[in-house]
This record gives sequence, structure tokens and C-alpha cells, in this order.
Amino acid sequence: MKKFILYIFVIFFFFFQKKIFALDEILLNQLENYLNQFNNISSQFIQSSSDGSQVTGKILISKPGKLRIEYKKDNKLLIVADGKWLHYFDTDINEVQSVIIEKSPAWILLKKNINLKNDFNIKKLEKKSGKITLTIVDKHFENIEKIELIFSANPIGLKKWIVTDYQEVETTIALLNIKKEKKKFNPKNFKLIIN
Repeated sequence: MKKFILYIFVIFFFFFQKKIFALDEILLNQLENYLNQFNNISSQFIQSSSDGSQVTGKILISKPGKLRIEYKKDNKLLIVADGKWLHYFDTDINEVQSVIIEKSPAWILLKKNINLKNDFNIKKLEKKSGKITLTIVDKHFENIEKIELIFSANPIGLKKWIVTDYQEVETTIALLNIKKEKKKFNPKNFKLIIN
């Protein structure tokens, strides 16, 4: 009798797990479809860090591989992705640091045709309380331990992402007033011009 009960439990667990994996597959496909249409986007944002700092700014996204992040007020940092490189330009000291886009967290949003299972190592996918959390770890990202993308569940929409480095410092970028622009951005937005 005990063996029979155990057998039934194993069968139930197997099909339950299979159902979970199927639901995850559907959810992943929905996220992929959303991210693949996440193009020609402008948005305001609030960037906060676990060290207590907070700044605001505007972000432009144009696939494949184009990005511009401008910070407001006294922040002198400008971030530009030109299709191949992601440049961090400190206008205060006129210094540029560059990294190949594929090695930056921005690649998740800038890749033209994303396949989450094939392109990244998915650590966790959770849908709870009207929110979807996708956690990604990837050895190709420089100095990054993990990236969390937070979406609203219905309808699916990117709300924020959290980048954690190997010093356990978290940087959160929350998007506000996301707009899908009808006209393409001026290409000059994605060129780093240093005077």
C-alpha cells in the first residue's frame, strides 16, 4: 500500500512539474514577444542605488543596439550605445569608458531578436501579485552578478530593472511614462560626440 501511495505521489509530482514548466514556457514566450517589440521607446526614469543615491533622467531605445541615457540636474554622466559599443562619458572630466554592448546589462533590451532561454541563463521566473520577475545571470556581463527585470502582469509591461554587482550593490532603474514613438529618433542621439 505504501509503495502504491508513493507511486501515485511520484506520478502526480511529475505531471505537476510538467505543468509548471509548460506555464513558464508560455510566460517566457509572452515576455519575449513584449521585449522584441520594445523598440523606438522613450521614457523618463528614476535611478536609485542601495547606497542611498538617487537621480532622474531620460532614456531612448532604438533596436538593434542603440541607447541614450541622459541624467538631469548635476549628474555629468552620459551613456550612449552606438550599435556596437556602450560608452560611459563623464562630461565633468571629459573621460570615456566603453564596453561591448553584448557584455553590458543593456543588451537584454537592445538585442533585435531576443530568445531568453538561448541567449541568457535564467535563474528565476516568478509571477506573483500582478507582477512578473525575471532573474538573469550571465558570465558574459562584466562585473554583474545578476539582473532582475520586473514587469506588470496584465498587460505585460516593463516597470523596472535591478542590476546587482559582485559587491552586492543594487542599482534600480524604474521607468515612468513609457512612450513608443511613431517617428524614428535622430541618429545623432546615438553617436557620442566629444567636444
